[in-house]
Amino acid sequence: MKDEEGFYYPHNLDFRGRAYPMHPYLNHLGSDLCRGVLEFAEGRPLGKSGLRWLKIHLANLYAGGVDKLSYDGRIAFAENHLEEIFDSADRPLEGKRWWLGAEDPFQCLAVCMNLAEALRSSSPETTISHIPVHQVYIFSSSDHFLSQFFVEKLKDLICLSVAQVFDILERMPWNIGTE
Repeated sequence: MKDEEGFYYPHNLDFRGRAYPMHPYLNHLGSDLCRGVLEFAEGRPLGKSGLRWLKIHLANLYAGGVDKLSYDGRIAFAENHLEEIFDSADRPLEGKRWWLGAEDPFQCLAVCMNLAEALRSSSPETTISHIPVHQVYIFSSSDHFLSQFFVEKLKDLICLSVAQVFDILERMPWNIGTE
């Protein structure tokens, strides 16, 4: 599969609208090892916010209480462990193996490699990332589809662009995935 451009997972939807992959072994809902080796076929430039979220994601994967810190605390955790991150990326088996101390070590290693690549770049924000970064939102998939519908309807009534409406929705108190 290394030479393939990508592949797709067929999914089933349950009565609540939740999507589950039909393949039982290697999927994005599987073990840390499965999640650590899977990446998006089409990468995107990190941008300033993507670099920030990659650092937060690293801290979340490391866990051990670090995942309970504020977002700024998690970013500081990543920045305070740059030596370990670079060592993990460059010498995962021969080095200090800091990544093995993470609650999700294989995902942590994948993020270390991507973060090291970005930070070594002359322009980290333009680094292409294929890493899926987890963010927690309280919306179910049904709620998300409904919100898409209502945003399109509401934007005409309140004279805002779709991006502006989403920006407002992200700041609502029920959205625990952002600050």
